[in-house]
Amino acid sequence: MALNPVKAKAQKPILLDSIVNIEPIYVSLLLNSMEYHQALVKGDLKKIKYRTSKQLRYGHSNGWIETQKEQLKNIETGYLIYHSYKEDSMNIALADFGFTINGQNPAQAYNKNNADLVFNATIDVSLQGKRNTYHLKVAERWVRKANRKKGWQLVGRQADKI
Repeated sequence: MALNPVKAKAQKPILLDSIVNIEPIYVSLLLNSMEYHQALVKGDLKKIKYRTSKQLRYGHSNGWIETQKEQLKNIETGYLIYHSYKEDSMNIALADFGFTINGQNPAQAYNKNNADLVFNATIDVSLQGKRNTYHLKVAERWVRKANRKKGWQLVGRQADKI
């Protein structure tokens, strides 16, 4: 099933009852992403660590980049507190390499284990005690682990102010 990115203006919010036509692995991607965002809000360090890669590069809209270790420490110490994280217009952007090898599209195998999730977000967060609400365009890179036990893990994220 081909899923192509759509411009943000034409996107509709994804509701659980509207994702039934998406392959199960991509449903799990959406659910893993939302679980991770809510773990940020709850300060659930175990889930945050579980849903992120050790190689995580978490880019904020001001250019600040956190590693997995830094993110866990910043949430644990209260340096960074997420009060709410709301996603809208979630879109799975899959690779299309534009060619085939022996009649097979190599992007199909790649897309089973790699996906970019692009969405709008409203994030209410405190940094060093200063609270702000941000309206962002977020791009996350997720990788599906070979052992499948952990499912999808976040390896990269970048956000820009809308």
